[in-house]
Amino acid sequence: MTTTPAFTMVSKRKRVVKLCCLGVLFLTLAYAIIVIDPTEVIVENKLSMYEGSYLNRLWKKPPLEVFISIYVFNVTNPEAFMRGEERLRLQEIGPYVYQEFLEHRNSTFNSNGTLSFVPVRRQVFVPERSVGDPMEDRIMIPNIALLGVSSAAYRMSTFAAFAVAAALKPLGMAPILNITTHDLLWGYDDPLVRIASTLLPELIHFQKLGILDRMFDDGFDTVTINLPESVRNQQRQMEDSIVHDDDDVSNELTESLHEEYYHDIILRSKTEQPIRDYSIDVWNGSPGLAHWGYVAKDHWDAERRNIPCNTLQGSYDGSIFPRNISKTEVFNVYRKAFCRTLPIAFEREGEVDGIKAYWFSIQENAFESSIDDPYTSCYCKNNQCLPKGLGDLSPCWYNIPVAVSLPHFYKGDPTLSQAIDGLSPNKEKHDAVIIMQPQLGIPMKANIRVQISLLTNVSFNSELRPFHNTVIPLIWAEMSLEKLTPELILLLNLLFGIAPYLQTGFVCILALLGASLLATSVLVLLCSSEAATFEYDPRKSIRYSTVNMIPYPLRKELEKYGEAEVIRREPLLIENST
Repeated sequence: MTTTPAFTMVSKRKRVVKLCCLGVLFLTLAYAIIVIDPTEVIVENKLSMYEGSYLNRLWKKPPLEVFISIYVFNVTNPEAFMRGEERLRLQEIGPYVYQEFLEHRNSTFNSNGTLSFVPVRRQVFVPERSVGDPMEDRIMIPNIALLGVSSAAYRMSTFAAFAVAAALKPLGMAPILNITTHDLLWGYDDPLVRIASTLLPELIHFQKLGILDRMFDDGFDTVTINLPESVRNQQRQMEDSIVHDDDDVSNELTESLHEEYYHDIILRSKTEQPIRDYSIDVWNGSPGLAHWGYVAKDHWDAERRNIPCNTLQGSYDGSIFPRNISKTEVFNVYRKAFCRTLPIAFEREGEVDGIKAYWFSIQENAFESSIDDPYTSCYCKNNQCLPKGLGDLSPCWYNIPVAVSLPHFYKGDPTLSQAIDGLSPNKEKHDAVIIMQPQLGIPMKANIRVQISLLTNVSFNSELRPFHNTVIPLIWAEMSLEKLTPELILLLNLLFGIAPYLQTGFVCILALLGASLLATSVLVLLCSSEAATFEYDPRKSIRYSTVNMIPYPLRKELEKYGEAEVIRREPLLIENST
């Protein structure tokens, strides 16, 4: 019988080396993908805030549908209440819906790693979403100007309260007005407001008093926010390249650019306050709220007076948050209409349109005030704090005693809602929630709900006495972001839903192939080292056969005596040439 010639050991080793190299290459690629993280690179390059980026274009004019739903409180028992026979009874009417359009104008990337802009908002009525026409629907509401001025005088002194009561009496103003919803929201003609705007035009620059008109009177505020470190470094490199490309630029100018860039960072490091991405740096040039007692940093009493309560630096305007949000984050959100910052904290995790999302809600103590708490003590005027659930708005309302809270005094002191008929606090209807995409830090949905109420202290005016020491809800508003645009949903799904799984799957395939090739190479080496191989020369045609050295008769005799296991055949290789 003949045998087939084997491959040479050299050719086998070459194949093993190729398999090893290919396996190492696959494993290296898998490791490189894990380290580099291409999905993160795409997000970092395309969805960071720098001039001309995709995120910057979205941020300048957000293509989002933001609606403001207004619910007004109608007084249903004005006569019985004024006679002192019944408690104040309110009827909630709404919603009256307005769509809000936001633009960030005059955006400027500053050399110190910040971004300045002017937020401009406008509201447009949406009749198809509303319960009626605010121009025609009439309601009964307390006289805000009359009660507000009387209560403000009561806060000043007893003499002022008596003097104001005597001055208002000849005007014959009704304590409860019958006006349209539009007048309540956007302003109605009031003799007190008209007189005040005439006497104090610099302070009272409006002729009519309306709740939304005052809430959305943002003016033209200049806001400056901090950019992420990666964007600051990129901007710094661009500035350095510009400086180095110009031979005429002096060393002094270069040093001044470095000093300006790191100025804020040095100040923060001294005060141990880290810069948070996209957080507010200054608002109209100030890092704090002057109407709550914040003073300039060079003020002699700045260390004592500037506390977290009146410091705006580090809070957020609500349009964008830092990337890679953790569940332990607490964000302070500021909007001028709130007159203060509102803390929001993680509540739960879920999905929106198949995309991972975090639910953040207003904290239980958002509207609490305590003299001993540095985060809320500045809200206590003359060492007097409002009940739990109420936030003072009077500094932003020309000292008219107005308060902000959650609708129907939700999360507030139970006595507030129990003092008035028609209120029923409910978490689903009245809580404030922001749903954010944690990796990117943008709001996906939002329901920010706030209520505006009037604080009345009018004991020195006999005609207004039924209102004394009462917190009267006027309206509550829901600012909602219902959903993102289809383009944004698709982008988020690709980046945070599909791409990570594809990337992980590709890494697993590469790692599996690499490991398999290396294992195959090792097995081939082990097997080839144990097996005998013969050199094959195609120029030769040699055949081999075996010849038994023990003759057949003798072998048969040996087998009879059991010697077959001892004596084995010894083949003799005989070359046969053809």
